[in-house]
Amino acid sequence: MNLHKTYNIRTAGAANIPVLGLGTWQSTGQDCVDIVSKALQMGYEHIDTAQAYSNEKEVGKGIQQSGVNREKFFLTTKIFPDDMKFTPENLQAAAERSLENLGVDYVDLLLLHWPDERVPLAETMPALCALQKQGLTRHIGVSNFNIDYLLEAKAHADVPIVVNQVEFHPFIKQSTLQTFMNNHHILLEAYSPLARGEVFDNDIIKAIADKHNITPAQVSLAWILSDNKRIAIPKTANPEHLQGNLDAAQVRLDSDDIAQINTLASSGGRMIEHPDYTPNWDD
Repeated sequence: MNLHKTYNIRTAGAANIPVLGLGTWQSTGQDCVDIVSKALQMGYEHIDTAQAYSNEKEVGKGIQQSGVNREKFFLTTKIFPDDMKFTPENLQAAAERSLENLGVDYVDLLLLHWPDERVPLAETMPALCALQKQGLTRHIGVSNFNIDYLLEAKAHADVPIVVNQVEFHPFIKQSTLQTFMNNHHILLEAYSPLARGEVFDNDIIKAIADKHNITPAQVSLAWILSDNKRIAIPKTANPEHLQGNLDAAQVRLDSDDIAQINTLASSGGRMIEHPDYTPNWDD
């Protein structure tokens, strides 16, 4: 893959993942097609979607519309537990359906979207590993897993779990999970990195933005990326915000900035409504 070194992180699983990508949650219709196409054309090298977003076909159309060669960007999708309730064959069928919807032969990263006690990891993790070995995905990972679920997933996987995609932004505590993941060579991939827009109204973040002549969004993203064990996938429907988000990968905050932002996290800082089977979080 011909990725810019500036945007790369190498994981224990030998995956070169651009550290900043385009999230597509709630992107729909032609707007989704156009934002994916524009992002790729302007230099984004990481696109994130999921079956549960109901937009894989639109993401695929955006990829085709962009004219960017498939080998030039990193593509992630996720399979929801509803597609894995019964047999590993269901997981295989779900993965093949995603590839068809996206119009690609493989994805770079395939994630289990949520843990669910009704879906045995003893079956789904070996099946997920098999998809990597078959070439349907180059790497595997999980999303919304706590430490207990990560331990169980690792126990049933014979290839590396390269990321755990979780809600992460300046207002949420994830230090316990982050430490565990660092020790096990799993990257933290941050969804909702702008805290559903809350970063725009925070006085500390606004002051740091003014200090560096950047935006609050760039402050939040730069803070996330200041730890080289993290990736951010901000979503935007506004083409004008694409470049600003991408440029955040070049922003370097100083130690005082980072210390101030670190004070913002709280145990009640989650912004996303989660399903009934959400695990008990570690912070």
